[in-house]
Amino acid sequence: MHTTIAQKLQTAGLKAAYDAACKKILLEKVILAWILQQCLWEYQSCTIEEIAERYIEGTAQIDQVMVGVDEGMPTAIQGISTEDTTIQEGTVSYDIRFLATLPDSKEQVHLIINVEVQNDFYPGYPLVKRGIYYGGRMLSAQYGTEFTGSHYEKLKKVYSIFITNL
Repeated sequence: MHTTIAQKLQTAGLKAAYDAACKKILLEKVILAWILQQCLWEYQSCTIEEIAERYIEGTAQIDQVMVGVDEGMPTAIQGISTEDTTIQEGTVSYDIRFLATLPDSKEQVHLIINVEVQNDFYPGYPLVKRGIYYGGRMLSAQYGTEFTGSHYEKLKKVYSIFITNL
């Protein structure tokens, strides 16, 4: 697993721009597991390995879906669609968006997690407000798929995590 990450770091560092390189590295489950453990209270008592193996994208897909043609073991996430399009609000392109299940939950509860890489903390607009907007879009996009009418109790919890240079 660590050899694959090292190869991606080397390739990304030599051939890709900063943003693309970061996204490629962040697709690795072990990296995302570390971010979840450090940023979300739900995973603070879990080990990195436990998060990567059991909670990112659920347990069913990890053993059954090969995600990279270069790898023997699926260490990178499959993720969910990174685009969200509406007629009135246009398209939002998320960097990395995936499902995770909650540890110690009696039922399989999914979270929708977005991880954004931002090279500049001051891009000319309030970055925090962009994060709030992305979270709002991930919530409202669930209408018609996760819930209808006024069944808001069926909404999946969302997180939008921004990784920036200060």
